[in-house]
Amino acid sequence: MKPEERVNLIERLEQLRNSKVLVYFSYTPLDDTILVPLYKQLKDIGHTKKIDLILHSYGGAVDTPYKVVTLIREFCEEFSVIVPFVAKSAASMLVLGADEVVMGPISELGPIDPLVKHPVYKDILVPVQAVWHCLDYLQRSIINSSDPEITSFMVTPLLDKLDPWLIGDYEKTIKASQQYAETLLTRYMLKDDLGRVPNVTRTLTEGYFSHGYPIGWREAKDLGLKVTEAHGELWDVIWKLYLGYEDLFKEKEKETEATYKASEVYRCPHKETCF
Repeated sequence: MKPEERVNLIERLEQLRNSKVLVYFSYTPLDDTILVPLYKQLKDIGHTKKIDLILHSYGGAVDTPYKVVTLIREFCEEFSVIVPFVAKSAASMLVLGADEVVMGPISELGPIDPLVKHPVYKDILVPVQAVWHCLDYLQRSIINSSDPEITSFMVTPLLDKLDPWLIGDYEKTIKASQQYAETLLTRYMLKDDLGRVPNVTRTLTEGYFSHGYPIGWREAKDLGLKVTEAHGELWDVIWKLYLGYEDLFKEKEKETEATYKASEVYRCPHKETCF
């Protein structure tokens, strides 16, 4: 898809939604590197009534979504997130800070399960809940064993490899994700239905055992989130934009032999900025 075609689609989406549209499309973890480019884009827009963020992300750092929501809301009165395909983990956290989430038939949110660096392989990110479930499994193995001494003898070497400071940091990350989720829901997504906040927070942070569990629009709505189902021309425009950005990233990967950091923000109609 040519750049001008993407621009035309974003302009049409702005007309349909009566908003200013930003696009965050990423295959790398969401982190604070988004903040400065996002701020520049927001300054160019200036204060406006409504901002829509098209979001495609598989998650990332626990603190970043709260910062993104806070920054965007400095520049608008209404804030919505549009999810064409995937907004997982930390990206789902970002959704909780919106007034609504716009989803279609293939759109997915996911459990809030932030990523942390592997304690040995520093370039690998792992879901923090995976570490906690490992500890829970080892504990249950000892308690439920017919011969606890033998089981303890087998698992102790594994436990000895876990730095207590690291475990404490993982625990803080889990509690932080719960705190952020509750705060965002209370202030924004569920501000008019506060009774749902504890259950939604608990479900999203503890209720799913798969990091990639797909929460579609119906389940998100049943959970209590404010979901707008996209259909007709609105969904057609959103989906065409998704396919356009997907093709763009495939082209860039080919051009740079996968050395390009796949993370871009675009604003229409004035400019396109890569970061």
